[in-house]
Amino acid sequence: MRYDIEGFITFDTEDASLLNLLTGDCVELSQTSTRLLAELLNHRGDILSRSEIFHSVFDQYGARASNSNLNQYISTLRRNLSDLGVEKEIITTVPRIGFKIADDVVIHNDREYRTPFLEEKVPDPTRNPPSPSFFERIARIMTLGFVLILLLIRPHNADSGEDIHKIVDDQCIIFTSPALTLWDVKNSFNFTTQPFDCSQPKELYLYKKQIKGTLGNIIHLLLIECNNGNCESFYYREKTNV
Repeated sequence: MRYDIEGFITFDTEDASLLNLLTGDCVELSQTSTRLLAELLNHRGDILSRSEIFHSVFDQYGARASNSNLNQYISTLRRNLSDLGVEKEIITTVPRIGFKIADDVVIHNDREYRTPFLEEKVPDPTRNPPSPSFFERIARIMTLGFVLILLLIRPHNADSGEDIHKIVDDQCIIFTSPALTLWDVKNSFNFTTQPFDCSQPKELYLYKKQIKGTLGNIIHLLLIECNNGNCESFYYREKTNV
């Protein structure tokens, strides 16, 4: 299960990780922390008592449960989220009862939305119209794409060539990091639903980051293509176990 927190933090229960999509920073979580955060997110809007958490997060998995132990895991999760740039308090304490996800936190999960990027196309005979949450999510993705352009790429404000590399190929103007070549850019389109095409004027923004961790290596790829004022973004992630 994957959760989007506040529009720029991704929590993946399979990878046991928290990822800031704006910076590429990633925090690996312990299995207990992963279960705890997932349990709170699954019951957002509800208050989970300490006894409920002890049973579902600790006891069922043979982990030691105590008030001090639970407080330590909650504190660690709060610090992890803060380190990744989340300013508001995601997990709130309900005195003498337990914990809950704050009411003003924006949360989405992959049950509410499935990304079209590299998604297997499954025929839908009913062709039900998309729900409003779908359009809201698309708007969030497009907004995030433009924020990434401003925060990560910033081609017009780069002070030196060390920050950004500009590549011109046919009618494409490509902005990426100096570590990536034109071959890397073209190869990135293998992970998208469309080919590399520079027959018409367009701008391409490529952000690629590889994170090596104890649980495996994770590759994050963000590709943004802008043509005639319209931008389309593609996000790809791959994890290989060590």
